[in-house]
Amino acid sequence: MASSHLSMRRRIAAALCSTAFTLSLCALSLGSAALPHIGPDTAKAADGSCEIGKSNYITQTPWTESVLGMDTVRDLADGDGVIVAVVDSGVDTNNPHLAGTAVLPGVNLAGDGAADGRTDNYGHGTVVAGIIAARQIDGSSLVGIAPKATILPVRVYSAISNTSSHSQGGPSTQTLAEGIRYAADHNAQIINVSQSTVNDSGTLQAAVTYAQSKGSLVVASAGNRNTSSDTRDGLRYPAAWPDVLGVGAADTSFHTSADSIEGPQVDILAPGMAVTSTIPKGVDCVFSTDAAATSYATAYASGVAALVAQRHPDESASQWLQRIEASGNRPDPDARDNARGWGMINPYGAITMTLANGMRGPSSSSYEAYTPEQTPRQHLRIRQAGDADAGIVTLMTVLGVAVAIIVIVLVTVKITADSRKRAEAEAREREKIRPTPAGKGRRHR
Repeated sequence: MASSHLSMRRRIAAALCSTAFTLSLCALSLGSAALPHIGPDTAKAADGSCEIGKSNYITQTPWTESVLGMDTVRDLADGDGVIVAVVDSGVDTNNPHLAGTAVLPGVNLAGDGAADGRTDNYGHGTVVAGIIAARQIDGSSLVGIAPKATILPVRVYSAISNTSSHSQGGPSTQTLAEGIRYAADHNAQIINVSQSTVNDSGTLQAAVTYAQSKGSLVVASAGNRNTSSDTRDGLRYPAAWPDVLGVGAADTSFHTSADSIEGPQVDILAPGMAVTSTIPKGVDCVFSTDAAATSYATAYASGVAALVAQRHPDESASQWLQRIEASGNRPDPDARDNARGWGMINPYGAITMTLANGMRGPSSSSYEAYTPEQTPRQHLRIRQAGDADAGIVTLMTVLGVAVAIIVIVLVTVKITADSRKRAEAEAREREKIRPTPAGKGRRHR
């Protein structure tokens, strides 16, 4: 399954970034709808070319289904009733996986005249939406992580130019901030931002804080090395701000991709390589076969967040965040690192775990994190322990001696008395047989 995906030689996704933002997915470069093929290089899916307008169906089960245990997870939650905003290039509802009630009208903030958010000339937003909430259709193995969640498309840009070594274009800080506010105001429990910037923008942070105040969980890319003009590891925003779920990308071995930016903003790792999703004006395609991409990973994390939100509607966004972080699969339950955050995403664990004080892993405003006890080195000390029965033993000894003395005294008294009696008896006997005095008893004639 995964090996067939990995056998594809050419990358479907083209680099996406902007002067302010990195669209962190190694994404589609569709250009206009008139272009017949995907990206600068034609790439093929596992069983058919990915072409606009072509009914290309992927029939092999995506590798992510088994490794994330989605059959079991969907018995517990499917995203029903949860709105996930995709703040991106729009979502094409011509794709049958995203038709009907799967996608709301949303909004177009890109300024290109599209009626709402259900237009995607570039393709990035459609891929993200498919990972999150693609509906099951006949002939296709693709199912979104939360297949009954509802997508709210917030269109903040229309196209990316790939004429230079790094892609140019994308949303401005102001437009992205406006898109996040729109999502929060339109009841999005989860807001997917598959974008990142090195700029610590006050305008953008204020929008994120506003969304959090409305009860939304913002899920953002930790950054893509191969699409960024700044390839160094370090902070990326909005992922680095408090209570935002920052997502790094894993390859098919669940290792952090070399293309994923590392830093304190990484909270969780999710699949980002050889992933199956939706294509505009087509059906299915396998994307990013050569390298993992954090935009895909962010979409997977948003899908899991939708499942958690459905299963635990009475909890806050910060509690959903803690569930996802604390349940991550990691070698040390008490530690995170800048490459994989709190570990590989674990949908089943995030849904089923019990939040309580003393949890191992990340801290929370609601619950105290587990702190391992610092056990001092034990030194063996040998000393005579106090005998709890010593007093009793002493008392019994004294009593024993006293009894012995009493017995000896009694025996002595008895012996003395017996001796006296014998002496008196012997004296009486001697008195009885006393001899006759001389001269007495002489006969007279």
